[in-house]
Amino acid sequence: MSLFSSGEDRLLKLRGREDFEEWEDRYLAPYAAKSAEKNATRFYIEDEHPYRTNFQRDRDRIIHSRSFRRLKHKRQVFMVTTGDHYRTRLTHTLEVAQISRTMGRSLGLNEDLIEAIALGHDIGHTPFGHMGEEVFHKILRGAETLEGALDGKDLGGFKHNYQSVRVVDDLEKKYVFEGLNLTGAVREGILKHTHLNRHQIQYPNWNTSHLFMDQDVSVTLEGQIVAISDEIAQRTHDLEDGIRAGHVAIDEIRKVDIIRYVEEAGLRPGEDEFLYINSLIKRLIHVLVTDVLEESLNRLEHFYRKNHRWSFFNESIINFSAKIDPLQKDLDHFIDQKIIRRPGVYWADNLAVLVIRQLFRAYLKSPGEMHSYPTHQYFQGKFREAGFRVENGDPSAIQKNSDFIRLIADYIAGMTDSFAVKEYERLFG
Repeated sequence: MSLFSSGEDRLLKLRGREDFEEWEDRYLAPYAAKSAEKNATRFYIEDEHPYRTNFQRDRDRIIHSRSFRRLKHKRQVFMVTTGDHYRTRLTHTLEVAQISRTMGRSLGLNEDLIEAIALGHDIGHTPFGHMGEEVFHKILRGAETLEGALDGKDLGGFKHNYQSVRVVDDLEKKYVFEGLNLTGAVREGILKHTHLNRHQIQYPNWNTSHLFMDQDVSVTLEGQIVAISDEIAQRTHDLEDGIRAGHVAIDEIRKVDIIRYVEEAGLRPGEDEFLYINSLIKRLIHVLVTDVLEESLNRLEHFYRKNHRWSFFNESIINFSAKIDPLQKDLDHFIDQKIIRRPGVYWADNLAVLVIRQLFRAYLKSPGEMHSYPTHQYFQGKFREAGFRVENGDPSAIQKNSDFIRLIADYIAGMTDSFAVKEYERLFG
């Protein structure tokens, strides 16, 4: 048959969205999320794309967002200026996406959905890593008043998974609608890649559509895959970076139970320490991923026997086994004590506290110092009726306004480490 023959049997042709949706129905596992009709879960219904599925569109929108690009200059554990080979928030995100897709493919899940969630999961992370997040949370919970600049009111707190959804829902400005207008499955997976902390986090104007806020875990297996891949990536790359930085010695990590377990599976330290570290991280990832895959299959079977359905997973399916879970938690504790809580890392933490607190106070006092489109829109919309002008108005009229305080948090949280330091030097240098 000719590739160029006409008619329905033609082999040389473009594949469109409907072909991919049909492929998903035919070849993905019955418990996989399908992209067909997910356009209806967007805030604003759009025309379907001719050759991209809904999850592909979401992935592409995340990759092309400014918030995603800024991840390359945001700290993971070590400051981005510490060295060229340590992970940044962007390389962490890519590792999560890689591990997630590997597991998803093995389980027959929707890789497009997995990739979209993984690439967007940390898009709302602050500068300076988790310490930056802690500073924002204290300010927005009222525990930090910035020497009396704030009145200590609880404004709903701050957490990066909630902020990631806020970024894709509201803060990104690229289209005629607000945010990126993602599907519900992607938004829910982004939100639930880490725990919700409902008692302390109450974001303003929170649109919970398709987020299933009563469920602690993502109701899609794709979302649960990303959540556990985030943990695997953190455990392994933080350990590797800590070893490379000289925070822990090989003899010290060999005392950790899960490292002993990996060595019993065939890994032995040789004369070349560099190759040993590479082999260790590779085999550690393999052990953790394999354990999750095998345990998840067992849980899937149990879930179906109990519920007689392959959708809406309202319990943890993708997880470690009872044997490996305590070992990986012990590794997490080891990394926290031996790598995270070190003087060199503390220095970066102290810098984060100083810079974020001072920037917050400066913007409270002088709102016009914030140069961003959302800030401009805020003042044009919220205070036009009151006749307020940032350039020459009295800022005291808005310093107690919770929306304005949250806007400052949005502005600083979106900064890269380097831009935050430059802003600090501009305002206080």
